Amino acid sequence: MSEHLVAVAETTKLARLLGISDPTELDFLVDLPPAALREFRERATDRLFDRDTKRLKGVAAGAKLVPAAISAKVAERAFGPTLCAAVASTIDPQRAIDIAKSLPAPFLADCAVQLDPRRTAAIIAAVPTELVADVARELLAKTDHITMGRFVHVVPEPALRAAAPLMSDTDLLRIAFLLEDKTAIDNVLHIVADRVPGVIRAAAAQSMWAEGIDLLDSIAPHNRGWIGNLTADLDDNVIDALVKAVQELDAWPTLLPITGAMSTESLQRFAERHAIQNPATLRALITSTGQHDLWTHAHPLVHAAITTETPDSFWQTLIELRHEIPADLLTELAERARELGRDNDADHLQPIGATT
Repeated sequence: MSEHLVAVAETTKLARLLGISDPTELDFLVDLPPAALREFRERATDRLFDRDTKRLKGVAAGAKLVPAAISAKVAERAFGPTLCAAVASTIDPQRAIDIAKSLPAPFLADCAVQLDPRRTAAIIAAVPTELVADVARELLAKTDHITMGRFVHVVPEPALRAAAPLMSDTDLLRIAFLLEDKTAIDNVLHIVADRVPGVIRAAAAQSMWAEGIDLLDSIAPHNRGWIGNLTADLDDNVIDALVKAVQELDAWPTLLPITGAMSTESLQRFAERHAIQNPATLRALITSTGQHDLWTHAHPLVHAAITTETPDSFWQTLIELRHEIPADLLTELAERARELGRDNDADHLQPIGATT
């Protein structure tokens, strides 16, 4: 599932590069490897930027001969954002920053749409924090999450902190989905840690679970625990929607490492939710876990789901699927059943060849 979502993000960015207003026109490409789509997009970008390299260097050389304020006026009134973006990668970063300081934020936002972060990372990293926030405000006003996602990994943390309050929870979710470098998600989470519950609620409210699950799939292992604990505290309707989406998208390989990293208390709260206690959920979980060899992650959740309130239908499903469950977990479940006075269920959950 993750590969598919990455491909969707890639075709969305490719559509922008090619001037296609509706990214779904490129849906015929989403079954291709995301790496191949990205390579094609980067090669296309290189062709667009490199075709007039000699002329662009000449323009850049001319910009050195006049004061930055005058260069800014010429850039805005004569060149326009597309040419300015092309020239930016050929200008000394400090000179580019001096010119940018004299340009209005709306114009800079239009330039940002055309910039290639591979060529202008040094410039973006040196842009003053206040200017980054102003440009971010303009891009958000246009709901341009593509451009913002492409530059997060080269924007310094102080600038990200200045821009984050301008973004809604839905904005954060969409930008995270379109990140050029997914490893940047952990730094973003560090900055907006208190807003993670709101981002998950936004995924539920906006029916954006594919994007939300992609976010969970992108985080580093050391962030799974605290995000899982926050998730376990969400309202029942959000948990129900999350689990339903996980079943529909077969996203157990994403969710189970999160639940496996939860604290004991949080895992128990999560496991006792109606959505987890549902026999249909258990059936989907066990089937997917077997297909993806996820028992190390699934084991804690299945065990925690067995409580005094667990419905009979849940136990019956366990018994029906016992041949798909590892023997060590079956033994634990049988022992738990006996502790709860469900000796008949315990007998049926015994691994093959075991004695009661």
